[in-house]
Amino acid sequence: MQLEILRASICGTDADEFATGPHLIPLTTPHPASGHVGPLVLGHEMVGRVVDVGAKVTELTAGDVVVPGSGVSCGTCRWCRAGRTNLCAGYYTVGLHVDGGLAQRVNVPARISRSVGSCPADVAIMAQPLAAALHAVRGTEAEPGVKVAVIGLGGIGSHEVLKPPRRG
Repeated sequence: MQLEILRASICGTDADEFATGPHLIPLTTPHPASGHVGPLVLGHEMVGRVVDVGAKVTELTAGDVVVPGSGVSCGTCRWCRAGRTNLCAGYYTVGLHVDGGLAQRVNVPARISRSVGSCPADVAIMAQPLAAALHAVRGTEAEPGVKVAVIGLGGIGSHEVLKPPRRG
């Protein structure tokens, strides 16, 4: 499925790959799952408008606004069937192992994309970072009233910290 990118954000991984990498981008040897080799366009946090879909795609149509996930797996191996897609031998990440959302258009599998309905793109862009945070919290035993420590601000939490100090 091809998307016209409406919004993209830069994650710490993107910033690190740009500033000190490549660490994950396959520059000399094809990535074992995606087959990509060489420079690529970063970006795995994006919102896009569907431009075109393949013949087998029935749940999304041209014009739909979607948020794609960043991880692509085969969907059929034993790890995928068990919900452990990160262990799939065919796993790759959009924006690290194939071109990503800092491009004007990007190809992503429809199966990793969800419609945002009437949610504005400026809000929907937070879906992927929010999903990552929720996944992390769900892996804990935290419940209301329990104290937790958050280490590292990340791109979202550092927004206020990175503003220049006021003078005068």
